Amino acid sequence: MKKQFIIPIFVPHLGCPNDCVFCNQKSISGEKKQVTSEDVRKIIEEHLKYIKQDSNVEVAFFGGSFTAIEEKKQNELLEVAFEFIKSGKVKSIRISTRPDFINKDILKRLKKYKVKTIELGVQSSNDYILKRARRGHTFEDVKKASKLIRWYGFNLGHQMMVGLPESSKLDEINTAKQLIKLKPKMVRIYPVLVIKNTKLEKDYLDGTYKPYTVVQAVEVCKDLVKMFVKKNINVIRIGLQPTEEISEVNNEKSEVVARTISPSI
Repeated sequence: MKKQFIIPIFVPHLGCPNDCVFCNQKSISGEKKQVTSEDVRKIIEEHLKYIKQDSNVEVAFFGGSFTAIEEKKQNELLEVAFEFIKSGKVKSIRISTRPDFINKDILKRLKKYKVKTIELGVQSSNDYILKRARRGHTFEDVKKASKLIRWYGFNLGHQMMVGLPESSKLDEINTAKQLIKLKPKMVRIYPVLVIKNTKLEKDYLDGTYKPYTVVQAVEVCKDLVKMFVKKNINVIRIGLQPTEEISEVNNEKSEVVARTISPSI
């Protein structure tokens, strides 16, 4: 079986129409400028230097709401990745996006560029919690987008958050149950991090938001993993990828104000 490699390309906050209470994508991804087609080419070429030619290589656009980007810009970035697919050096493309920026026309265009996997930022199945987090979409949007993605033959992924404002363990369990019904192939679970220059930081500092303790977060995530694994849904990550910006609170370069558990388990 060929070993799989993912080449990550971050497009922080590019195209996202909302300002969620927990989000500061430039801090989370460590990127301070917009990504160009030349950046994409350089990143892919640099990674390919260290990957065996017979490997299963996927280019992944992370960190933003990819399909909410202006269409010309999307195509510009996808076209570069597609060139490597045509040359046989890359097998597929993965994107992450918002559920309210998925429709038939968008999916047809992504098919043209050989996008294989679409991950949706779901966060919660509770509409009140989504509104409280300023997500700008409902869970009905998640259901519609998930069904369309599967209908068009893409691999469906979901991303959920643990510990959002006013969310309880029961809410997290109910979210997992609802996601299981939508049959994703993979799930990411993100315990909330309080990041600098976000609404959540303000709420945390003035005492109106209290994140899960380490024990609470671990217990909730443990139960969620059991639920997904039982239904043969792959949990591909718990927590954000550690970076200089996403590191211990006492690190002077860290953008994290408070955390429930380490960035990635």
